[in-house]
Amino acid sequence: MIAFDPKSACEQAKAHYYEYLFGGTKKCSSTQMLGHIDKCSSCQAEVRRLKVILAEGEEQTVGNATQTNKAITTYLRFHFVYLRAFVDCKILKLFLPSLAIPALEVSVPTPITVHLDNCQKCTSDLKAIRRLKLTSKQLGRLGQLFAEEPGIDAHICSEAQNTIASVGEMAFEGISPEILRHLCVCPKCRELLYEDREGRREKLPQNSDQSPLPCDAVSPADIFDYVVPYGIEPDHDTNVMFRKSLTTHLINCPRCLDKLQKLHNTLYGILDRHESGIVTCYNIRESGRESTVSTSDGLYKDWPIEVQVFDNSAETETVEKGVFEDFEASLEPEPKRKFSFLRPFIKPAMAAAAVILIALLLNIRSAGAVDLDRMISKALERIDTVCLGTFATSDTEGVVPIQEIWISQALNRKLYKTGPEYILWDIEAKSKITRDLNTGSITTIPLNTGVFLNVKETIRDLLLLNSKQEVLEGAKWLPVADEDIENPIPGTQVYGLVWTDKSLIGSLIRKWRVYINVETKLPKRIEWWVKLGQEQEKCESVTEVSYPTTDEMKAFIKKAGF
Repeated sequence: MIAFDPKSACEQAKAHYYEYLFGGTKKCSSTQMLGHIDKCSSCQAEVRRLKVILAEGEEQTVGNATQTNKAITTYLRFHFVYLRAFVDCKILKLFLPSLAIPALEVSVPTPITVHLDNCQKCTSDLKAIRRLKLTSKQLGRLGQLFAEEPGIDAHICSEAQNTIASVGEMAFEGISPEILRHLCVCPKCRELLYEDREGRREKLPQNSDQSPLPCDAVSPADIFDYVVPYGIEPDHDTNVMFRKSLTTHLINCPRCLDKLQKLHNTLYGILDRHESGIVTCYNIRESGRESTVSTSDGLYKDWPIEVQVFDNSAETETVEKGVFEDFEASLEPEPKRKFSFLRPFIKPAMAAAAVILIALLLNIRSAGAVDLDRMISKALERIDTVCLGTFATSDTEGVVPIQEIWISQALNRKLYKTGPEYILWDIEAKSKITRDLNTGSITTIPLNTGVFLNVKETIRDLLLLNSKQEVLEGAKWLPVADEDIENPIPGTQVYGLVWTDKSLIGSLIRKWRVYINVETKLPKRIEWWVKLGQEQEKCESVTEVSYPTTDEMKAFIKKAGF
């Protein structure tokens, strides 16, 4: 009979300290290990030390304390999944977009940040992404893309390649989200799209564009969607009306097309980059021991952690990825086996994390800066079903219906009506069902993980109230005077948000107006206004909001033919 070794148990239990604290991944844990931590005074002391490390990081956060701590804590959980695991560039890449979000900056060393400290190539990649100054939502989508496995599917490739001419000239209308996703994850189709745009750029004479949009005003964030259409739903794109002037400029401007191509090279260059050969392993140091890493600036001397760095960069400069994996597997077989479960699950988990973290960030911004958002968020907690009807306003055509959206959290379904087409997203069944009103035909398509994550917006997302990460810092919702309201709704208070969009034509002033029911605190109408230069401001679109019952939602789905 083999005697139980408490020291060996303590060593094994270190891998479970973080999940013991937060309980988020206990299904992956050994019940024996968790029981050992409960009863072992030595492990309890180590757990308390880990808690101190995390608390020091949370003290650095700003803004609304509750929301900020929630985001940081969730973020750190993903980092500390890699406690005692080997972290290479492939793993670090999953975290690059979230590391570029200022609100998620942490001041404590984690299993992920210590790899950055020791890997120059990953550090350079992060700096490149930060320089782009992408929005939080764009970084979230980029995170989902980085969590995808690249691959070539001959069937989808054929269909995707038929759309390259349209995507090349930035005309996404009628192209499915699945095809746009494929153009991002398939190296072959991605290269064909790049070549198509490069051919267009080379054919354009210099100074060919005559639009009033200055090239210097076009930022990477402005053109990101054209380079990474991952997660875009063209038929349900609420910002399409604001893209027209930019798109017209881009397809006729060789200078801006060059910007587009350079952004393509930057982002997909990071996505496709091979391993640097640097592998790190982070562990909680036993009391009284020094870190095994010796750095010129004593980077970890004040932290109770132990960091191992394996440098095989000289060999990996000329070898293929598979050879590096052989090297990685040979480092320390025993701990590597303990963490073998991470590989199959981490990519889907990080794709989900990209969505979760952005949702948390948006809540931080709104809760910290705007009382209106907190009021609406609280009111929406009581709501299960919402209906939004969006209309465009035109001097020539008057009010034109654009789209109708029904969403029920209880039914886990979303129904869109756009033109002569109904689209039902069945979240529970993970399927997209389309009905053509002209022909009566019905098409059902199963959703892959990437697309599925993108359609699980909350009611709050659909109301567009958390899109103001695009707005200049300091913008606030303010009450609108009664005399400034053209079409008042009895029993409502109107709030406005005004900012100047510096990335488009000149001084383009944008304005949101939200009509709030004074009793329920729920939105009833959302208006989008715009003013260009000395022109008179005009309302570009209106969204009417109602809150039907679940039974009414079921009846509407049936009426739509599903």
